[in-house]
Amino acid sequence: MATLFDIPPKSDPKLLYAREKELHDLVGHLKNRRWVVLLGPRRVGKTSLAKCAIKQFGHDSITLDARENSDFLASLSSTLGSSSSALNISATATVPKLPFLSVGANYSKQIAKQNLDSILKRKSKLIVLLDEAQWFRNPRTFVRLLAHIYDYHYDTVTPIITGSAVGVMKSILDPNNKSPLYGRPMIEMEVKKWVPSSSIGFLSEGLKQNKLSLDEDYKVQTVEILDGIPGWLTMFGYHFTQNPKDYDKALSITLAEAINIVSEETRNISKLARGWPSHLRILENLISGSKTFTELVEATNQNNASLSRHLDILQRLSYVEKNDEDRYIILDPILREFLKEHFGTKISKRVDPAH
Repeated sequence: MATLFDIPPKSDPKLLYAREKELHDLVGHLKNRRWVVLLGPRRVGKTSLAKCAIKQFGHDSITLDARENSDFLASLSSTLGSSSSALNISATATVPKLPFLSVGANYSKQIAKQNLDSILKRKSKLIVLLDEAQWFRNPRTFVRLLAHIYDYHYDTVTPIITGSAVGVMKSILDPNNKSPLYGRPMIEMEVKKWVPSSSIGFLSEGLKQNKLSLDEDYKVQTVEILDGIPGWLTMFGYHFTQNPKDYDKALSITLAEAINIVSEETRNISKLARGWPSHLRILENLISGSKTFTELVEATNQNNASLSRHLDILQRLSYVEKNDEDRYIILDPILREFLKEHFGTKISKRVDPAH
């Protein structure tokens, strides 16, 4: 039986915990054929929200994960080709040896658009989930093809785009007046972390589904360490079901795996985000706790304009946020733990609830 602690993204709306409003809003946008961009911290549940909305909406769909294939056009073509039977699309529309399917092939804008049209015109209604879209290479080609779909296939193709606002995502969300996407509005939805009560409720419900229990103090400690990030809480829940008599082991495995994931992601993002050394200097100064803009100016030795620009990018990356007291904080507790290790800072000792 599927439970809340299953690791893969959820596709059953019944397993989408504490996202009722977001699900209702996203389904409404799909019904109105609005293009939606889902933004939020990594592992906050953007993919699960999208998949559950698609399931509830009921239309045919395909998912393109840019982490698996960063060539948007080739990914779209091959995915439609492999799904042609289920989607009632003629296989001849996708199987031919089109220029863009050859590795390293150069193809003209016109040929690319003609091939795209020949594929999409065979389908009446289709939801396309573009997951982690910032990893699609060649942003200009990607944006140009999105604009073409918007102009010529708006009534039949509705994308849901997830990812953080770097590279491709910035081109989608903030197109300048020379961009092909300029003047083509999209709905931006922010998917936020859970509040502590929702995080504890998630753990309680997941444990109940697995016929397990955990002392309330341990639940509180888990939420304090992993915060309201559904992906990390799900990972802990999964490992706890494998080690129900050893809370410390389950938490230790979760932290080790999570830090490895964040480490790899940070290396990848450092290649995309300009000025990464300056970003890293800001993050280093936020490890110990929140800071005001003025405190960061002094700590990083950056002028106001430069610091403002770098903080804007870090907020777009969902690495940093400004709290209600106008102080900047690191959004993901696992990122903070990774940075502590990266800079050689001793990770804070965790309190054993039994004491």
